[in-house]
Amino acid sequence: MTRTILIDDETNTRAALRALLEHYCPDVTIIGEAASAEEGLQLLREQTPDLLFLDVEMPLGSGFDLLDMLGSASFDIIFTTAHDRYALRAIKFCALDYLLKPVGVADLREAVAKAQRQQAPVAAQLHTFYDNMRERNGLTGKVVLPTMQGFEVVEVARVVRCQSDDNYTLFVLEGKERILVSRTLKEYEELFTDYGFIRIHQSHLINAAHVKRYIKGSGGYVQLTDDSIIEVSRRKKEELMKRFGA
Repeated sequence: MTRTILIDDETNTRAALRALLEHYCPDVTIIGEAASAEEGLQLLREQTPDLLFLDVEMPLGSGFDLLDMLGSASFDIIFTTAHDRYALRAIKFCALDYLLKPVGVADLREAVAKAQRQQAPVAAQLHTFYDNMRERNGLTGKVVLPTMQGFEVVEVARVVRCQSDDNYTLFVLEGKERILVSRTLKEYEELFTDYGFIRIHQSHLINAAHVKRYIKGSGGYVQLTDDSIIEVSRRKKEELMKRFGA
């Protein structure tokens, strides 16, 4: 059984989440609930769950404040929130999971399953999360890349390109280091939207900061700083030209 704690200031939200978990996730058992960051902190010091559902926004302290006060965590975390786009991006970057309110059954079951097979240690995830939150006005962040062996933490600026490989994504970094990640290219296209990445082909997402030159053709080709030459699809050529003012 997955021992679980719910922390949310809204009584109705906790009741709805409890009902969904009891009905659709029978291997989850709820061992405690709290209605504030303060209550949640006390509960987490008394109980050690396997999984925590944590509200992002609460009147007397956010879920992030709670984790900061707790200092360390040995349990998986699923954030619940109705807003805050930046916080969601920071959560995605560090491989933690989240649910948008109102919580749907399919999303809940998927998040619980993901937490149960989580490979990245929580301490590493939270460290990366706080690094990114501190840099919220910059574009330097780090990303946790889940692999078959565990995980890698890399600076986004070091990523030269990403290449689709079915349900996996191949990351090529500076120095030609390669990391095969167990997530789709589409997920990283959305994640890196504000970080200067461009989808130039169905199978390729590139970091514009690593483009060396453009070679004319039907759609053309780009040469990157790792000396790879990547084809540009015809329908993506205009977007690429606009990005470089060409």
